[in-house]
Formats: sequence, structure tokens, C-alpha cells
Amino acid sequence: MELRSIYWFRNDLRLSDNLSLNKALDDSKHILFIYIDDETNYQQTSWKFIRTANHRKTFIYQGISSLNKDLKKYGHSLNVLRGNSVETLIKVIQEHNIDRIFCEEIFASEERAQIELLKKFGVNVKTFFQSSLFNISQLPFTIKNIPDVFTKFRKSIELEKIEPNNPEQLSYNIKNILPINFNNTKITVKKIHGHKESSFPIYKDNFMGGEINAIENIKKYFQSNLPQSYKDTRNNLMGLNFSTKFSPWLASGFISPRQIYAYLKDYEHKFLQNESTYWIFFELLWRDFFRFIFIKYGDKFFYKSGLGLNPVKINHNTRKLEAWIKGKTSDSFINAGMTELYKTGFLSNRMRQIVASYLVNELSCDWRSGASWFESQLIDYDVYSNYGNWAYIAGCGTDPRGGRHFNVDKQKKIYDPDGIYQKVWNES
Repeated sequence: MELRSIYWFRNDLRLSDNLSLNKALDDSKHILFIYIDDETNYQQTSWKFIRTANHRKTFIYQGISSLNKDLKKYGHSLNVLRGNSVETLIKVIQEHNIDRIFCEEIFASEERAQIELLKKFGVNVKTFFQSSLFNISQLPFTIKNIPDVFTKFRKSIELEKIEPNNPEQLSYNIKNILPINFNNTKITVKKIHGHKESSFPIYKDNFMGGEINAIENIKKYFQSNLPQSYKDTRNNLMGLNFSTKFSPWLASGFISPRQIYAYLKDYEHKFLQNESTYWIFFELLWRDFFRFIFIKYGDKFFYKSGLGLNPVKINHNTRKLEAWIKGKTSDSFINAGMTELYKTGFLSNRMRQIVASYLVNELSCDWRSGASWFESQLIDYDVYSNYGNWAYIAGCGTDPRGGRHFNVDKQKKIYDPDGIYQKVWNES
């Protein structure tokens, strides 16, 4: 039987170590590669700003263009469509006699709803969860029994000495599988004006989205001495080399965490293993933790009270939220961070924590409004880490201490004692 399949790229915009893609290639005779720019990306959120702003949109489209070039090497192309994802897919299925859809599994409410609706319409959908370092089946506990505290989760993984699976190569069948003819639209990537002080300048060739750039930058990182001092520099606020900068490429799936882990282990074997190299693994593990906790609790991460593990006091004020978004608060340090985010689509991890704490604790605004703004702006937006971290700061997530309240003056003295960061962004 000559099965005709769609491979629907979601947050897995790569060819290598793509388990779901390999399944599609191995189990089909004809294939059509599709990416859908869902219409919800252009709608306003309930907080009155656009769902996906220019920096994130541009970075994703850079990667889509790169993926299309990679597919063309094998005689295929990436067909980019815009509209309602479910309606668009059903139309393509009907017009091209498609038997099945293969895609990545995403355990967030909107993405799960899309799959459920497709199945309701009788579509045969094959999904595979593949964005984590460890497979669900490797965990030493069921999803239901995953610890709510990261430290317990981490210690269990380390005690069992569980190792991630090796990355998979692209299936050889990519060379043999037949393309399904489709009237493809041209992929256009809008140029974006960058800021010279950006810590992740997506307007520069080597920082653009895409699998090739992801691999090249990660190779370059592990060919340097930077991994040896990562733990010492990771909380800095500005610069190209203070942190790994893996997150933007991870978020859109231009590279997998298993690939990064393989480079890390090779580095430790050839050069050095120390606390800093361990910390790179430590943060990949945090990323996994939020994914598995998301699977455990589901839509609760979008509730005002979060997971409901601790009481949360919210006195939301629209004007205060707007001042925070626009970098017009009474604190110049916070304003600098919010200006950097808006102008570059990137913010250091430390500054993300500080501005999040300020919105929640000083302004008493709904933490979900901040999470939504980050979703709109960040080039490395990831639903699991974003909402997991915001709920953690707000005290309605997995923090056993009931949230984190950062003293802004103290953070300013530690991380911007000379006011350089504030000067750069408040005067830009």
C-alpha cells in the first residue's frame, strides 16, 4: 500500500534527530512537508497585544527558510500555509488524498486541542513527544508521580544514572520517498533592524534561525573554553558569550537537547568536566522538568492560581502592566530590561527573573499577563519553560518556597553596579 503522508512541522524545525519525521519517512511512500503559520499568531491576546511580535516571527521564518533549503537537497520543499491549522490540514488532506499526518506531540492546551479536533474529523494522526532530553519511558516514575520539586526530580534521575538516548540520524528514506506535488508559496523573510548591543543579534547571519546555524554555533561553543566558566558568567546581563545562547534554537526545534548533550559529553571527555559543564546539563534537566510537570498538570499552568500549591495575591492593574511593558515604570533598572526585550526579542535569564518578580511582587499584576508578553516578544519562547518559570516566580508553580521575590536594588548593585546596562538600554 502506497501510503501518502503529511509531515506537519511544529516546534521541530530540523531534519536531524527528529524521531517523528523519521517515522513518517520510514512508513510512507509519498510525503508532503507542511508548516502552518496559524492565524492565532496575528490575533490580539486578552491583554491587548499581538500574540507573536516581529522578532520571534522573524527568527522562526529564518529557520523555515533554512529548512526549505535543506529539504530541496533531497528533492522536496517546505510548504508554508497560513490560516487555521486544523481547517488548513483538512483541506490539504481532501485535495491530495492524504492517508495520515505525522507530527510532534506538544502537551499544551491549544496544541492538544488541534490534534483532538483532527481526530474528531476522522484524520489519522501519529504524534511523538520528542522535545525533551529524556524520553518519558526512561523516567524512574510515572508522569502522575513526578515530584513537584525539581531537586527531587533531579536527584532521582542522577541516582538511577539514566543517560539520554543518542541523537538519531535523518532516515535514509528521505532520498527515496516521493514528494506530493503542491502549489508552494514562496517563503519570504523580512529583514529586521537590530540593536548593536543585542545579546542575540538575529539580524546577523550567524545568529539567524535554522538548523545549520544552531549546529554551527553549538559546535563553536564547545570548541571554546566558554563551557569551563559557564556557571561563573551565566547571570551576567549583556554580551554574546556570557551564556550558552542555546535556548532560541532549542525553542523552535532547530536542534534537540539530545544533540546538545552529545556535544557536552564529548567536550567533557576530550577537555574538562567541572561544575560549569555540569551546570549546562543541570539546565537542560530543568527544561525537561517543566515539560514533564506540564504533562502532569496540564491546563492548570494557565490558571490564575497556577497549580494551586500556594495562595497567590493578585491585584491586577492594566496601567501598571502597560508601564512595565513599555519600560515606563519608576525603576530605571526594570525599564532597561523591558526596553532590551522589546528592541531585541532577548533578555538574560537573570533579568527575566528580576522583571518578572517586579511585575508580580511590586506591581501585584497577574503573572499570566507577563508570561503572555514574554510569549509575544521572546525569540526563545517555549510554552513549558515560559509558563513554568513564571508560575515559579509568582509562587503558584513548583517553587517549594512559595515564589521568588527579587530585591531590585540589591540585584542592581550586584549585576549593574556601574549602571552600564541601564545606560545602554535607557538611552537607546
